[in-house]
Amino acid sequence: MTISIGVDYTPEQWRVCGVDQGKPVELHTFATAGELLALVRQICALYPEPTIVVSLEVTTPFSALPALTDEQIDRLVRRYHPTQAFIEAREVLRSLRSMSMRSYCAPSVEYLPTVPLYRRLMRPALGTANEVCATVALLHHMREQDASWPEMNFFTVNASENGSCALVIKDGEIINGIGTLQGSSLPAAYRYLTELETAAGPENGKRRETFRRALSEAFWEGLTQELAGLIAIHHIEDIVVLGKESASLIERLADIYHVYLFPHAHTEREGYEAALGAALLAEGLEQDSSARDVVNRLQIRQADQAALVADL
Repeated sequence: MTISIGVDYTPEQWRVCGVDQGKPVELHTFATAGELLALVRQICALYPEPTIVVSLEVTTPFSALPALTDEQIDRLVRRYHPTQAFIEAREVLRSLRSMSMRSYCAPSVEYLPTVPLYRRLMRPALGTANEVCATVALLHHMREQDASWPEMNFFTVNASENGSCALVIKDGEIINGIGTLQGSSLPAAYRYLTELETAAGPENGKRRETFRRALSEAFWEGLTQELAGLIAIHHIEDIVVLGKESASLIERLADIYHVYLFPHAHTEREGYEAALGAALLAEGLEQDSSARDVVNRLQIRQADQAALVADL
């Protein structure tokens, strides 16, 4: 038995998935980096030098961790502005680098060679490494169901309380995306929130509730506008949804588009999409498995720093 490990990190939460021949055999959630590293050490003791892929909620190129210096790892995680998140992510990448020579950092959307240069210039964020890994899991599932690459034309929308990300998949390749790294994508929201936090008086609670409802409506209307724009450009109407707000998303969009819930096998759990995709990516990088086709189709190995300037 061999095992490949996928690690998905969002601040204050680590999810780990282990796969063997494309099937999940380990699913864990940890609150701290120390707990995560203890599990990985146990796995490395049983399966020396496992392939490990880390998926981060930031923009990163595809990187082999053993080839990175401490300073390069610091630059990879610099977008985690909260101090504790930065420290934990840095600690994990440095530790995994020493545990396995086959440890990698998954790429974010803008590093994929399948995304044209002009689309990388249009937006500050196209989608994090977590979104790429979730797509790996979805495409692998479809390949297991005997779907061909030309049949894979759809959007994926990951909607949570902190924002959303929409990716465009055409012929089984990620070609476009609209991403939000953290928090609201609405600049005006920060100004109103600051004013509310400094305001005093009995009316402040009512103002906060009004702001909360307005922010929710702004989120949904903004997402609807973004999807309408993508559909107008790409002429695709099938949407696969995931995330904590997926039920609300289906309710709002099902009358307009063909909306499908992200598929989960009986051995998988909701919320582990990125961790599972990272594990499948790890398996596809180093083994001749069903995941290799997906890794090659998305051109994961080519999604490094050079991909940003290859078209110039």
